[in-house]
Amino acid sequence: MRNRGWAGATLIAVALAVTACGTGSAGGAYGYGNQATQAAPATPASPSSVLTAALKVTHTRVGTVLASSRGLTLYYYGEDKPGSGKSACTGGCATAWPPLVAPVKAPAGVRLPGRLGVITRPNGVKQVTLNGHPLYFYAGDKAPGQAAGNGIEGAWHVIKIKMS
Repeated sequence: MRNRGWAGATLIAVALAVTACGTGSAGGAYGYGNQATQAAPATPASPSSVLTAALKVTHTRVGTVLASSRGLTLYYYGEDKPGSGKSACTGGCATAWPPLVAPVKAPAGVRLPGRLGVITRPNGVKQVTLNGHPLYFYAGDKAPGQAAGNGIEGAWHVIKIKMS
């Protein structure tokens, strides 16, 4: 009897570990798996109750970049295939790199380097895209103007904005 109990516990532990890792997710390696994300709720109560937040630009050590309405730096992932309608960042990766959730609107008076769009993630969350690239926050950025995620694994990049 004891052996079956240990086998069952081991099987559950392995299943939880595999589920947390996800596929194609490097984010778990950074140790941000238990931090709160900046993502908005997945499903609003009704379309009329949703406020569309305006994106903004913020100044960071890497230049002027696209940011959320709260000033948190936004990123794109080099492993995402633009226009595919999918995000390559799932599981633990999506914990370290939470998606920017729709709806949003372009910042006033700023020319974006492409068109805003939306994809639907497997869990039903509507994620904002720019030129077909899904957009993300970085859990390591805690305040406006931080860009600590830029360049991680050579795959995570800020969206630089040229001001005229």
